[in-house]
Amino acid sequence: MTREGASLGTLLRNIRLDRGMTQEQLGEASGLSVRSIRDLELGVSCPRVSTLRLLTQTWNLPEAQGAELHRLARTWRNSSRRQQRDAAE
Repeated sequence: MTREGASLGTLLRNIRLDRGMTQEQLGEASGLSVRSIRDLELGVSCPRVSTLRLLTQTWNLPEAQGAELHRLARTWRNSSRRQQRDAAE
């Protein structure tokens, strides 16, 4: 788990809890599996842009909060690419 993954996962979990939703309820509302939600919250996997859009719509997030989710995911992806590139050198 990267620092970026932990930050994004924590934010996703906090939003879900602020909305009073369980992982199961979020799964039903969004169409995501409970395992996918758990992995996102734990920082095990980085969400696709389409998944972030889906969560933003499901939660009806303000634009600024949705932008923060996308920023954290982009930072995570870029960090992962750098690590992979450095490991290959």
